[in-house]
Amino acid sequence: MEQIKRSMKQCDEAGPGLNADVVRRWETGDRKPEPRYRKHLVLVFGMLADELGLLSEEESAMCPTHRPGPSAATYIPMSEQLVDAVAEKVILVLLGGKPEFGRHVFLKGLLGLSLGALLSNGLAIPDGVDALAKEQRTRLDPQSIEAYSAITASHRELYWTTPASDLLQSVAAHVQLGAGMLESVSDVDGPLPRRLAAAVAESSLLASRLNFFDLNRADAAGPFFQLAEDAAFASQDHALAVAVLAHRAFVPGFAGQEQPARGFLKAAHAHARYGTGPLLRSWLHCVDAEVSARTGQPKASLARIRSAEDALTTAGTDPVWLDYFDASRLDGFAGNALLLAGQNRGAACRLEQAVDTLAETAGKQQAVLLFDLAAAQAPLDADRALATAQQACDVVGRTHYATALQRVPELRAALSTAHHVELLDEQVRALASVGERA
Repeated sequence: MEQIKRSMKQCDEAGPGLNADVVRRWETGDRKPEPRYRKHLVLVFGMLADELGLLSEEESAMCPTHRPGPSAATYIPMSEQLVDAVAEKVILVLLGGKPEFGRHVFLKGLLGLSLGALLSNGLAIPDGVDALAKEQRTRLDPQSIEAYSAITASHRELYWTTPASDLLQSVAAHVQLGAGMLESVSDVDGPLPRRLAAAVAESSLLASRLNFFDLNRADAAGPFFQLAEDAAFASQDHALAVAVLAHRAFVPGFAGQEQPARGFLKAAHAHARYGTGPLLRSWLHCVDAEVSARTGQPKASLARIRSAEDALTTAGTDPVWLDYFDASRLDGFAGNALLLAGQNRGAACRLEQAVDTLAETAGKQQAVLLFDLAAAQAPLDADRALATAQQACDVVGRTHYATALQRVPELRAALSTAHHVELLDEQVRALASVGERA
């Protein structure tokens, strides 16, 4: 009840008639919530109205019978700040019982949420977006695919500057919209469906990364990873398949589960033989190196780093979406491999190179590198390590990144005195509120 009242207050809506007795009647089924309360039940629980049992038979009949891709309720509850004017109107219409809108309005709602991150960041809306909300679709048209791909590219750019939880809502809606487009066409082969499948794969992979790396939600990342893999297969794009499969390897790899990680990496290396560029091949070796290091194979890890360095000299063209790896990132992977192998001085040298050459926009990776650098410095100079850790905390304070904070236990273990550990803990505790806002 209190959550509903808070939600109404945020929307400048009064709820004087809401009390414990009213809520009890809802719970026992004696009474259905009034339309003015239904919107806020949807926002509080992050579920659709029919899933909450709020709609009559007539109202349920107007809702889509099949929701493609991950359920709208599976990603995260909607944020009032990100529901733009279009999506908010859609919610009100769905809950207000106007059956003449039906599935078209549902699609408009997905499109509105998909565009929310662009609108809130002042980015231009791509031409032709209206084509994405067609109610009936048996064929794909170039205009709709161009618009969908343009939104995907905008989300990719926003990854580096937008809070993860905010961006995830737009990306998840975009994934659902694209998956529905793919499932509604009769012919899934051909240039247009393959191009759409590639954009869906990229968007779903971005949703996976946001969940797993940024927000530490491995379970929520799983369905998006699977959809990304299926869409990459449908796109017949080997480079995308490499990216998806190698990213999937991180999940068991971070958990120290070698065999599942190896399965993904083996498949990724098979795709890497076709149509991939030097940066993507190098990155794949780096992922292999990190998995090896985290599963107790330091020598194999360092050998993979050498393979990654060699791959940079090979020929080929890398995809435009590969914006998360370059030579500086290779230094970062190398530094981490040396660190986990116990070679602290060598690790510090490579990590300092990585920090010095990293792009200004790569704040998330900068935090990871600084925590790794602090861990490499800790046995050599604990005071210097704490100063580096403070830099890392400052970065996380500006750009929350769960993967960076997961480096903290290794840094604590590397510090030699209880006093230094206590000082580190104070630095990290100051970031607690940042994680709550992310």
